[in-house]
Amino acid sequence: MNNGIDFSIDRQTGVANLVFDLPNEKVNKLSKNVLEELERAVNVIDGNKGIRILIISSHKKDIFIAGADINEIRSINSEDEARQKVAKGQHILNKLAKVKIPTIALINGACLGGGLELALACKYRVAVLNPKTQLGLPEVNLGIIPGFGGTQRLPALVGLEESLKIILSGKSIEAEKALKIGLIDDAFHEEFLQEKLSEFVTEIIKNSDKNKFLLKRKNDARKRFYFEVLMLNKFMIFYFAKKNLWEKTKGHYLAQFFALEVIKKTYRKTYGTKGFKIELDAFCELVTGEICKNLIEIFFTSEALKKEQFIEENVNFKAIDNVGLLGAGVMGGGIAWLFANNNLKIRIKDISQKAIALGFNQVLKIFNQLQKIRKLTPNQVSMKVANISAGLDYTDFENCDLVVEAVVENIEVKKKILSEVEQHISDNTILVSNTSSLSISEMSSALQNPSRFAGLHFFNPVNRMPLVEIIYGDKTSDETIASIVRLSKKLGKTPIVVKDVAGFLVNRILLTYLNESAYLLQDGYLIHKIDSEIKDFGMPMGPFELADVVGIDVGVKVAKSLEEGYGSRMKVADILLEIYENHKNLLGKKTNLGFYCYNKNGQISSPNGQIYEILEEVNAKKISSSPTKNSENEIIERCILIMVNEASKCLEEKVVKNARYLDMAMIMGTGFPAFRGGVLRYADKIGLKNVVRKLQSYQQQYGCRFEVSKLLISMSELDQKFYD
Repeated sequence: MNNGIDFSIDRQTGVANLVFDLPNEKVNKLSKNVLEELERAVNVIDGNKGIRILIISSHKKDIFIAGADINEIRSINSEDEARQKVAKGQHILNKLAKVKIPTIALINGACLGGGLELALACKYRVAVLNPKTQLGLPEVNLGIIPGFGGTQRLPALVGLEESLKIILSGKSIEAEKALKIGLIDDAFHEEFLQEKLSEFVTEIIKNSDKNKFLLKRKNDARKRFYFEVLMLNKFMIFYFAKKNLWEKTKGHYLAQFFALEVIKKTYRKTYGTKGFKIELDAFCELVTGEICKNLIEIFFTSEALKKEQFIEENVNFKAIDNVGLLGAGVMGGGIAWLFANNNLKIRIKDISQKAIALGFNQVLKIFNQLQKIRKLTPNQVSMKVANISAGLDYTDFENCDLVVEAVVENIEVKKKILSEVEQHISDNTILVSNTSSLSISEMSSALQNPSRFAGLHFFNPVNRMPLVEIIYGDKTSDETIASIVRLSKKLGKTPIVVKDVAGFLVNRILLTYLNESAYLLQDGYLIHKIDSEIKDFGMPMGPFELADVVGIDVGVKVAKSLEEGYGSRMKVADILLEIYENHKNLLGKKTNLGFYCYNKNGQISSPNGQIYEILEEVNAKKISSSPTKNSENEIIERCILIMVNEASKCLEEKVVKNARYLDMAMIMGTGFPAFRGGVLRYADKIGLKNVVRKLQSYQQQYGCRFEVSKLLISMSELDQKFYD
């Protein structure tokens, strides 16, 4: 054995131990070589009368088996190749499942994907009660379904309802939940592992067919049969599962629907050889598809970002334990929650108790939500809230390792506040601004020590958005950037380091899209029509819905700063300026009126007819007021290709390190559809020559807004792609 499995047999006790420990790897993966080694071990075990029981475990800390080798999945280029590889995996795990002696998967750490499928092929599963012990089948997140028998064994073990929750969501569950639903047979704390495992083994050897674990399983199965079959709930479970999938995915993500259909065809019907073949057929069809390839590319980019330091040389970083926050309110409250939830002390300063109360209300609102869904206990919430203190002065700021400025988005106000706070902090305290678009370099001019100042742009809502932009100014030191990158990862965020340009990266690209949507409205397209087509493309909400959620006033402020930075090619649409300057009651959800009208529950009731009246006045002032409409695809082409163009310009200017990081930022920061792989991967799909041709056509019609990126032109001429 030399590919990562340590196999041994205790001749005295008859216990065989099969321990996964891939050399030179942080995690165990079921690669082709590992599976073949597993098969050799199973061949030795099967029929060996000297072996009474098999225990499968891992030497890796906090890892059982993290899943299949995704590099191997990524390399599959044909259904025949997929069939050959996956059928082999099914065959090996089926061999394990047929071993006559008791087999136990001892799970201590991540047990995901193929790892859980291997555990399911064992007769018994036990787990260590450890926060790192997570069990799940996340394959749908890669655009595929479980292929080593997961769609067959999991429903048979835990029933239809619980198995669909795990398979269709791709989310993992903790050991306590796994025990409750019957996915594992027992769970115990690590300090009692040997004692409890010995008791478990004794029980199943003493009572091979009628031990308490099998009796419990049999009793649970009897209850499920009554509920699912006799009460006819099986049909309702399938109906609502499909309905929920449509609501969540709009049909854009196929893997969940394939998984549902496989289980529907096989559950309580064809479990066995035919069921595995149905699973295999579905897997092979998905794994070669565009959605799978895009989601796997995103997975590898995500993994690269976890390791990315953004600084070429090794530099010192500052440990951050105590944080100061300038500005409470809703955004400040979200930032305070983030630090407190990660057990960092944070001191809030604002100019009034009312503002501080608003921030605390936001903190408590988020914690109450987490308590309601049982992510935190009341005691845990109390302990985390205790990390927050507040006041109207700079008390305790001298002890802060980091100070976050989150005041009003006005550069003169920010410069004044930063200059003031610098007098109340230590010489090595890091200062960051949460600005969404204002110049970090200009702000730093107000500081005596600009090297310790950078941008740290959190996205709203802070508790849900995974991305943060880290912006280095002209004088920001590498040590400052390294410290903030490390902190961001500690907070559970994905950091992207970007250049200090107007709008930075995400807002610069996003605002071109929102602004172009307003131009489409001026050209005669209806609000709901534009939003509908954009949502059909895959965006989580339409541009006008988004504008209302963000606040039209907030969006226009950012758009105006972009126009100042980039000139006429980012001229703010007249309809947006008119609303911003003359209709202060139409700011979106916060005023219950914007592009849409909202009911008392904050839900859209209808498009706002007043917008069309304002639009008539706006168009009447223009020299040429006749709106123009071209092709059926114009909404998608103008909105999405203008983003492609701006993204390419960001790469030209080296705003971000590479195309992959840019795409990940847009997926995480704006909800650009992951199944399309990102803005630039989408451009590759439709072809850069087509992109350039369409942009040039729109440039002739609409002017410099569509001036084509030089990088796009040169790449199209050389038949290059953003993704090689």
